[in-house]
Amino acid sequence: MFLGWLGRDELKVILPDVPKREATKVFEVILDAQLHPHRDNDGDSFHLEHGGQVHEFRLYFADCPEKARHHLNGDRLAEQGRYFGGLSESATVAVGRAAQAFTQQWLSTQRFTVCTKWQGVFGSGRYYAFILFPDGEDLSAKLVRAGLARIHTSGTTLPDGREARVYGQQLRGWEKEAQLARRGAWGMR
Repeated sequence: MFLGWLGRDELKVILPDVPKREATKVFEVILDAQLHPHRDNDGDSFHLEHGGQVHEFRLYFADCPEKARHHLNGDRLAEQGRYFGGLSESATVAVGRAAQAFTQQWLSTQRFTVCTKWQGVFGSGRYYAFILFPDGEDLSAKLVRAGLARIHTSGTTLPDGREARVYGQQLRGWEKEAQLARRGAWGMR
């Protein structure tokens, strides 16, 4: 059983036959989830299957560019492009598609652990979560390091007890490294 940087008393392991509950104050740990194919999966939101149930999760801390343009997200695409130094809409969408492929690759080929408090994302049916890998890094960090996500959206104290502010500083350091190395979106300007 992989629990990576977990270890706090406030964690509870979810067995496959336990249904999703209402929002909790402690992280619940889901083991052996698998990526569930869905047209809405992208870099920072995806459907995972566990115990015969499918839930859509959204990453804490990371926001990947949109993977396609539609009538409701033009302003968001422009904002995301500005964050990465003024990318065009088509370049921003290309980064979103690269983030989608990156996330799909990680979730399809690596074991991972889900930590969630079942905190809803603005009534969308999605729930915030951390996705942890055996190498000790979470998916948000991997996306920021690759230059495929901005540090944005909801944050929280981490499952290992680190404060959101401390983790945010660590992410900003990794983001600076990605900028200097011109990885992902940072290399498209």
